Amino acid sequence: MNRLLKLCFLIIISLSVFFIYKDTKNSSYRVTILGDRESLGINSYGIKEYSYIDYLKEYLEEKKDKVTINKDYLEKDNSIKEVLSKLKDTPNLKRVLYDTNLLVISLGYNDYLYSLSLEEEITNSKLNQILLEIDNNYNELIDEIRKYYHNKIVVVGTLPKTNTIKEIGTKEINKILKNNPEIIYIDTEELLKNRKKYFSNPKSIYPNNDGYIVISKEIIKKTLENKENI
Repeated sequence: MNRLLKLCFLIIISLSVFFIYKDTKNSSYRVTILGDRESLGINSYGIKEYSYIDYLKEYLEEKKDKVTINKDYLEKDNSIKEVLSKLKDTPNLKRVLYDTNLLVISLGYNDYLYSLSLEEEITNSKLNQILLEIDNNYNELIDEIRKYYHNKIVVVGTLPKTNTIKEIGTKEINKILKNNPEIIYIDTEELLKNRKKYFSNPKSIYPNNDGYIVISKEIIKKTLENKENI
C-alpha cells in the first residue's frame, strides 16, 4: 500500500511539474536576432534609437506575459560567414535556436563589403565570384539553422545604398536572400523605396524612425498577425 501511495505521489508531482513547465513555456515568447548593424536601430544621423526589433518586442508584449529578445548574436560587423562559423562551433547558440519561437536574420552586406575591400579592381567576374560565395554561405547557414530550429525564419533584406557599386551589390544580395525557400523575406528595398519619407538624411544607409516602424509592421504582418500560436 505504501508503495502504491508513493507511486501515486510521484505521478502527481511529475504531472504538476510538467504542467507548470508547459504553462511557463507557452506564456513566454523568445525571439533571437542574428544580425548586423542594420538591426541596431541606428538612425539616419548615426544615433542609436529604436530598431524594428524594439517595435516587434512592443507588439509581442501586448500578446504575451513574457517576451525575451536574444541579442547575444547581434553585432554591427556580423557577416553570414562569421555567424555560420559560430553556429558550427558554439553549442550555446544551438541551444538558443532550439528554444527560439521566432528567428530574425539581418546579414549579408558585411560579407560583400569585406570581399570588395580585398580587391584592387572589381570586374564582373570578381563580382560574380563574391556573390556566389555569399550565396553558398547563406544557404549553408539556413541549412545549419534547420538542424536545431524548426519555426519561422525571417530574413530582412539589406537596406538600399546610394553608391553605384554598393547599390548593385545590395540588389544582388537581396535576390540571394529572397530565393531560399525556407525563409520569410522582408523586402526593404520595396518598403523603403520612398527615401524622402524613410531616410531623414538622403546620404545615409540607415532609415529614420518611420522606416524601422514599417519594417517591424511587415514582420508582424507576415509572421505574427492573427496567429493563435503567439
